[in-house]
Amino acid sequence: MTIDESDQNGEGMQMNTHSVRSTVVETTVAGFPALHGAPGSKTEKPPILFLHGAFADHFTFERWVGAFADLGYETFAPARRGRAGVGPDRAAGLDFDDYVDDTRAVLATLDQPPIIVGHSLGALIAQRLAAQGAARSIVLLAPAPPAMLTAQAVALPKFGPQMPKIMAGRPFVVGNNACSVLALNRVPADARPPIHARLTHESGKVYRALMFGTVRVDASKVAVPVFVAGGTDDRIISTALTRKTAKHYGVQAHIYPDHGHWIVDEPGTDAVIRDVADWLASHWS
Repeated sequence: MTIDESDQNGEGMQMNTHSVRSTVVETTVAGFPALHGAPGSKTEKPPILFLHGAFADHFTFERWVGAFADLGYETFAPARRGRAGVGPDRAAGLDFDDYVDDTRAVLATLDQPPIIVGHSLGALIAQRLAAQGAARSIVLLAPAPPAMLTAQAVALPKFGPQMPKIMAGRPFVVGNNACSVLALNRVPADARPPIHARLTHESGKVYRALMFGTVRVDASKVAVPVFVAGGTDDRIISTALTRKTAKHYGVQAHIYPDHGHWIVDEPGTDAVIRDVADWLASHWS
């Protein structure tokens, strides 16, 4: 796989090369900054759309965009409003439906419904889109549930000071320490600074909706295959919540030992990618 930055010098960074040589570039899709993975040869496989979580951006899925392009899928990981230079500033005033609309704008640029892979808040967006008939299948990683997001005890001291902003629906951002303790507890300390550097403000209205479970998804309208995964050490989405989401769609959750909320890019994530790839191959080979 080769990663190229879409800047003026055209220089790229060489990554691991697999059996199929793919290319990942920074681009823009429907007005949103995005990563695009192009497989090394023509493919009949459906495209994959990767949706990042709260406080994050499209680079969350850089590892996955390349890995699945190597496997012959055309891949896209877009940002949403409120980050990566796309207004409103600090996601002020945005609600959950705005994020769904942003993703539908990206979907409109594709020539067929994609497989949608979502992490955390992105997984809840994926669920809503599947219920709207916009996905070919969905993969939910550490998924925000279509129900109340119950805080774990370890999270209370970190989110407590943010409650006035959340309740008022005002933008807020988690600090580096809170991010490390809650989301990156299974990420090596020396790998955390680049993630911290990309933290962005999240909409308080959206987070309030997650906390109180006002975002609902009618499981009877999700008529596509569903894969649900979480980690035993996730301090944001508990194992119980992950299993509850899986049960909502009539499937078994895949629970990975020694993984936290950043299951998308931790030591051992390659095994998660392989499992997702095998599951997709069973449906779209």
